[in-house]
Amino acid sequence: MTIKTIILPIRESDVADSLMETAICMAIRNNAHLDLLYVQNEPEHLVPFATLGVSTSMRQSIIESASAAAIKQGEDLKQRFQALCERLDMKQSTRCENPGEPSAEFLIRRGIRNELIALYGRLADLIIVPQPLSVSPPPSSFEAALRDTGRPVLMVPRKKILVDAGKTLAIGWNASKEAAQAMAAVMGNLQRADKVYVLESEKRMQNPLNAIEACAYLKCHGVAAEPAAFNVGKQSVGEALLTKANELNCDRLIVGGYSRSKLRNMIMGGVTGHLMANSDIPVILVH
Repeated sequence: MTIKTIILPIRESDVADSLMETAICMAIRNNAHLDLLYVQNEPEHLVPFATLGVSTSMRQSIIESASAAAIKQGEDLKQRFQALCERLDMKQSTRCENPGEPSAEFLIRRGIRNELIALYGRLADLIIVPQPLSVSPPPSSFEAALRDTGRPVLMVPRKKILVDAGKTLAIGWNASKEAAQAMAAVMGNLQRADKVYVLESEKRMQNPLNAIEACAYLKCHGVAAEPAAFNVGKQSVGEALLTKANELNCDRLIVGGYSRSKLRNMIMGGVTGHLMANSDIPVILVH
């Protein structure tokens, strides 16, 4: 897939500025349009349940204060975004106003954040999210981007700015539908990369549709990929996969996200959860 539309759901955090710079640089590299999505929650969602016992006037005062704070936060982020656009020479315009040229727009919308991330994300070629601080359970915004859009999600390690495109890419392969979708979704990136590896556990290499066959499929698309087996041993699959990607000096890891059921992942953990908690390289996930 060619990346021509990118969305970054944004909120105030210690990684907001690095995320905005990463997203702008990526849009410039791909001649793509970037939408920054800032969601002002509905007032009733801004008020904690602990206030349910207070008087109506006090509750209204709290709602107004929370709403005003959310509006100010959005305006502050927008000003910083505009300053970054000026520094990086990024044109600010609406989507498709200048097709084929890099552009960006700061969108302020009102509603329930997760629902709007899921909705707007479905018309994006890539969704950018920060690596979560906690993954038990994963942040609902991360879940919305990955589970509810069907689009590729780029998880950026906290406070890293991705100025350059990935040159050495690793695909985590397990013959699942999600892994196949992830590989197809980033075919353009694979074709432009200097080196591509298809990583698979030694045990799975004996099965049909293994990494060798995946490399043959990629060759049909002009991608010279190499299979690379990793030994799980006493590690989890996620640990062994990440270790192998680092051994090969990969600067991007591409995987199918949540290839097991949500309940099974919650009970047993999974590759996605391990990568969210431990990856030190950017990860592209597709569910």
